[in-house]
This record gives sequence, structure tokens and C-alpha cells, in this order.
Amino acid sequence: MTDLKDRVIFVTGAASGIGAATAAACRAAGAIVAGADRAEVAGVDLALKLDVSDEASVNAAVAQVVAAYGRIDGLANCAGISVQGPVTMMRMEDWDRALSVNLTGTMLCARAAIPEMMKAGKGSVVNISSVYGLTGGPGNTPYNVSKAGVAQLTKCMAADYGAAGIRVNSVCPGYIKTPMVDMLAGQIEQNFINMHLLRRAGEPEEVASVIRFLLSDEASYVTGANIPVDGGFVSAHLIPMPQ
Repeated sequence: MTDLKDRVIFVTGAASGIGAATAAACRAAGAIVAGADRAEVAGVDLALKLDVSDEASVNAAVAQVVAAYGRIDGLANCAGISVQGPVTMMRMEDWDRALSVNLTGTMLCARAAIPEMMKAGKGSVVNISSVYGLTGGPGNTPYNVSKAGVAQLTKCMAADYGAAGIRVNSVCPGYIKTPMVDMLAGQIEQNFINMHLLRRAGEPEEVASVIRFLLSDEASYVTGANIPVDGGFVSAHLIPMPQ
């Protein structure tokens, strides 16, 4: 198993879904985990309330982690929301909310944590983009654009802080069984699943295992990568064929 023994890992969005699975995976690998969310967080060493879109809230949370443990070795930016709508139908407040949580929130958490990593001359940041940060898709413009921004932010931060010993990567999940996809059901859900080469939905733990790897020294020469964890979704476009 990947070794994160005694590493201090800060996980946002840790109350559910990929964030909760990441917190559990890191603890299982020996890490000290500070988990933050707007909802109640369980099963971590330090539970924090956090609105990632609010800079003061982010700075206070990072300060609490540093006060408790003296450092931050890794950051997993798992907080995010799903917002639907094409540009002619979405509400402007939904556009603003998607960008403020998914993109600005990711930036703010990295902005607060990276200086603490720089003190040690090393660290790892893992962001959560999406397959729809890598390719277009209908009906989810605010979400897709925000996740594409995360993919570009990942590359820019990797370029800016690589010389300081800090690696920055993102994972790009496909269809993962989390509360975020609860609105999909029936044939629509099955059609989406069938677009994945493995013909099944992913589990949060399958994404968390990749995040855990990227946080560890096993990924010591990996930075600036946006890694699909998607059952092959972005690798090929499946064409339905008659049986």
C-alpha cells in the first residue's frame, strides 16, 4: 500500500463522495488527515468547517491545520458542486457559483497551503477536475467550464511551483457513484455509463486510490498531469452497434 505515514494531508469536501473516500484512503496509508467541508466531517483526525469559496474561511482552516500539526504535506482539493444548464438557460448566479466553488475554491485552498509546503521545500497538491474538463458535453456548461479551468490551473501551478519541490496534479473522474450524480436515473444514467469503455460506474474509492498515489512519494516524478480516472470515457467515443 502507498505509504503516507505521518504526512499531514488536508482534504476538502471530506464529508462525502470522493472527498470522504480520499480522507479514508489517506488515513489507511498512515496519514494525519484534516478534513474540511460545509457539512459535518467524520472519521478524520481534525474536522473543520469550510466554505472553499470564501478566502477568509480558507485561510482560517489552513491556519488551524498548521497550528495543530505544524505543517501541511499534501492538499486534496475535493470540494465541488454540480451546476447544469446551457448558456441561454442557466442563471447567472449558477454560473458564478460553479466558478466560485469549483475553480476559485480550488485556487484559494492551494494559495493558502502552498506557502506552508514551500517552507519544507516539498509537497503535493491534487485537484479534482472531470472528464468534462477535458472534453465538451451538453447541458452542463457552468460545471464543465469550471472543471476545464481546474485542469489549466493545475498545469499553471505545476509550472510555478515545481522548482520549489511542489507537485501539482489533477484527477479527472468519469461517472462515479457519489451524491453529485443522484439526479441521474433510469435509461439516462445507463446511457451515460455505457459511454465508458468498462461499461460500469466507478466507485469513489477508485478515484481516492489515484489521489493517494499522487500525494505520495511513489508519484515523485509526476507533476502537471490531468489524469483521467474514467473507465476509458475520454479515450474513445463508443458507437452503438446492432446486436
